[in-house]
Amino acid sequence: MGDRDEDGGDGAAWKSDLDAMDAGDAALTAIRAIGERLEELEPAALVDEPDAVHQLRTQVRRLRSVLAAYAPLFDTGVVQSVRQSFRELGHELGTVRDIEVRVQVAETAVQQAEDEWGIDAAVIASMRSRLVDDEVEAHRLAHARLVERQRMPRAAARRGTLDSFLEAPARTLRADEPAREELAHLLEREAKRAVRRGRRVDAASGTERLHDARKAGRRLRYAAEAVTEEPLVLFGDHAAALAEAGEAVHDVLGDHRDEVLFAEHVRRAGAHAGHDGEPVDAYERLAEAADRRADDRLDHLTKVVHDLESASKAWSSR
Repeated sequence: MGDRDEDGGDGAAWKSDLDAMDAGDAALTAIRAIGERLEELEPAALVDEPDAVHQLRTQVRRLRSVLAAYAPLFDTGVVQSVRQSFRELGHELGTVRDIEVRVQVAETAVQQAEDEWGIDAAVIASMRSRLVDDEVEAHRLAHARLVERQRMPRAAARRGTLDSFLEAPARTLRADEPAREELAHLLEREAKRAVRRGRRVDAASGTERLHDARKAGRRLRYAAEAVTEEPLVLFGDHAAALAEAGEAVHDVLGDHRDEVLFAEHVRRAGAHAGHDGEPVDAYERLAEAADRRADDRLDHLTKVVHDLESASKAWSSR
C-alpha cells in the first residue's frame, strides 16, 4: 500500500497503532468521532446559532456517507437502521437549511436588482418582502418545528441506535482484515462509483442523474476524509485528492441545484405578485439571472469530473 509513505513526520508510534488496527475498529474510530461531533453541534443548532444548522446537517451527511462507504464491514441491516434513523434528521435539517440558502441568495439578488437594474423602489420593496422577509418567517417556523421534533422520543431513540451500534457492532469477516488494505479497497470502490455517476451527467442531464452524481461525490469526499483526518490518518495525498475531487463535483452540482431551486421560487413568488396585481417583470428577470448562474455552474462540470477520474486512477495505481 504505497500511500503510506505520504504521511510525514516521526509518528512511528501512532503508525504502529494504526497498522495494528483491523478494518472494523478503524471504521468505528472514524464513526465514533463523527458521533461525538454531532453531540457537540446539536445544542447550537437547536438555539439557531449562526451556521449551526448547516454544520449539523453536514455531520449527519458525513455519518450516513461513512456508514454507507464502509458498510461491508458490518451487518447490512444494522447499518441500514442507523442510516435510516439519521436520514430523517437530515431531512428535517435540510428543510431549515434550504430556507437559509434561499434567503442568502435572495438578499444578494434583490440587492443587485436595486443597485444595477433601476427598478422602481416600490417593486424592490415588494420583492424583498416576498423573497426575503417571508422566507425569514418561514425559517423561524421551520426551525421551531425542528426543535419540537428533537424533543420527541424518536430523537432519543435515534441517538440510542448509534450508541448501540458503536458499543456492540455486528461485524462481518471483512472487518477482521488489516485496516489499511481493506479500507483502501472500499475507498477505491467509492471512487469508481463516483466516477461512473459523474460520467453519466452533462449540462443536458435530468434532475435525477445530477442528484445521483452529486450524492456520489459527497459520499466519496466524506469516505476519504474519514481515513485522512484525525483521529484516523491512514492515508495521505492520494486519498486527500479523492476527497477534494468528490467535494468539487458536489459543490458544482450543489450550486447548480441552489440556483435552479431559487429560480423556481422566484417564479412562484412572481405568480403570487401578479395575482395581487403587482408588476411581475422584475421577478422574471431575477429568475432568468438565476437560470444563467445555474448554467454557468454546469460549465465547470466537465473539468471536475475529469479531475475526479484522474484522482481515482492515481488512487488505484498508488
